[in-house]
Amino acid sequence: MDELFSCRNCIHNCGQSLLIGRGAGFCVRHDSVLFRPERYTCKYLHRKDLPIFTVDEGIREHAGEFAGFSGIVDFIENQPVRRLPYSEKFAWERNQFDPITQSLAQYHKTKPSWIFLQTMTGGIDGRRSLTQASLFRRYMDHCGTWRSSYRFALELVQELSSDVYFADRDINSDAEGPLSEIKAEAVWDVFFTRLSGIQEYGYHAGIEDLMWAPDQLNGALLVFDWESLRYELESKVSEWTEVIIRHAKSEDAFFPSFQEPVDPEEEAYTQFREQLT
Repeated sequence: MDELFSCRNCIHNCGQSLLIGRGAGFCVRHDSVLFRPERYTCKYLHRKDLPIFTVDEGIREHAGEFAGFSGIVDFIENQPVRRLPYSEKFAWERNQFDPITQSLAQYHKTKPSWIFLQTMTGGIDGRRSLTQASLFRRYMDHCGTWRSSYRFALELVQELSSDVYFADRDINSDAEGPLSEIKAEAVWDVFFTRLSGIQEYGYHAGIEDLMWAPDQLNGALLVFDWESLRYELESKVSEWTEVIIRHAKSEDAFFPSFQEPVDPEEEAYTQFREQLT
């Protein structure tokens, strides 16, 4: 099976991609350490590199293939993988401590969930940017709506054309080739995770201009030249920002009474309690 369908390319393993993040990963869906993320998968795979609505047929086939497993699967051996809780003590003792993995393992269950998402800012740190974009997409997918996500989408649009940088330790140690070239390629892992998030926001909000955002970049994606693409993106940031704000205002969702984003789990629990009473 292609690594594109492995945990490395899944938004639930927020801190890694095909080229980013060395060693073990962490799945926030299964709350489990991933010792071999390049050969693990599950039926809940949500690809980082493409918006889910463009690959839904392949994702359904993948889910059907592993429907007989309740959790993580080693797709090389076609065997279930036992859930492994994160241990900070183990990480320190094995010299494997990683601050992003630590944050995801210990704090991703913070309630309401948007608080943790707001603290995971992207900026110029490539790996944190990847993590932020993945968390945003998980949050939006869990909500199933754009209303509690438009502020995060606005932030993601502002960072879409930003340069990101990687320390040597941020790069997947199994990646082949000169380190400088791998770092340059890793920029695309972050970019497509971000762009796919904007497209998925467009899908939930029903905004076709965002759903098919790549079509508006005048073919800049065809040559994979970052400088050319960034030039096109910079002209789109203000346009896409205005699209999001205008749509949110038209739906009376733009900072209504200055409310914070609604946590979907808390909202469901509140509705359940109201039904009981």
